[in-house]
Amino acid sequence: MDIGYKIRKRRKELDLTQVELGQKIHKSSQVISNWERGYTTGIVSEDLHELSVALSVPIDYFIPTNNATTTHQDTPPDQRLEAIIRVYSNLDEKSKDIIDAIIKLNTDPQK
Repeated sequence: MDIGYKIRKRRKELDLTQVELGQKIHKSSQVISNWERGYTTGIVSEDLHELSVALSVPIDYFIPTNNATTTHQDTPPDQRLEAIIRVYSNLDEKSKDIIDAIIKLNTDPQK
C-alpha cells in the first residue's frame, strides 16, 4: 500500500474532503489530490507530521511495510520515533540532514 492510498483511505474513513484535509494542514486540495494520486513523491517530514495529526494516526502509518499482514495497529508506536517527530521541525539543518540521510539509507530500495 503506497502513501497516497493510505492518505485517501484514512481521509475517507474520517469523512473528510480533500479541501477539509488541506485546510487542517494548510495545503491546497490540489496538493492533497497530488499526494493521493502519487503525482507528488517525497512528502517532507513536517507534512507527514501534520497529516498524522490531522488524520489521527501515528506517523508510521504512512511507512510501507514488507509484511502485508502488519498494520499500524499491530505494534505500538516507538517512543523514540515519536520524540524525533515532535522535535524535528525545531532542529538545525545539520541535524535534519543527518536524520534525513538515515531515513534515506533505510528506505533506499537499492541498498
